[in-house]
Amino acid sequence: MKKYLLSFLLMISSFLCIMPTAMARIPYSYLNIGGLTPDQQIGSAYYVYGRPTANLAVRNCGDFYINEATYNSELMVYYINGGWNENGRIRAIVCSEDNIATNMGVKVGMTKDTVWQVYGDPDRRFAETEGSSWCYLSSSADHPNMPLYFFFDDKDIIDTIVVGDIGYYY
Repeated sequence: MKKYLLSFLLMISSFLCIMPTAMARIPYSYLNIGGLTPDQQIGSAYYVYGRPTANLAVRNCGDFYINEATYNSELMVYYINGGWNENGRIRAIVCSEDNIATNMGVKVGMTKDTVWQVYGDPDRRFAETEGSSWCYLSSSADHPNMPLYFFFDDKDIIDTIVVGDIGYYY
């Protein structure tokens, strides 16, 4: 009987070791950089950072445009201009400025180890031409899979932080 119980426990423990681990999703409240979060109105960016140095329509999507409000070329806020129930809504924030932090205190210029200590294991890892990137996805029911990206240079230093869905806008 002991032999069967031991073999059963070994089988169960080996099964548990090979099961894929669930990805750790981050709360939607973590999707914030410099006081801005996707789904806020563009007026929030104007309130926090003032008048942008450039405000361009970067993509015509038929009934609406995707606009880019740029602040000194190191902070770009992408928002919807026009459209039903979406006008002025921020969709993505791209930051290369080293004095703007996420609400967890992570900034451009910090290391990959710092990101790991603050956010844990990423949901996705990507190899880039020069460096790498990590992606964390939101656990929010209202905004499932809304991403937070950290782009690292070849020395594992944060080069750019992106909050929101950038794929649609580039």
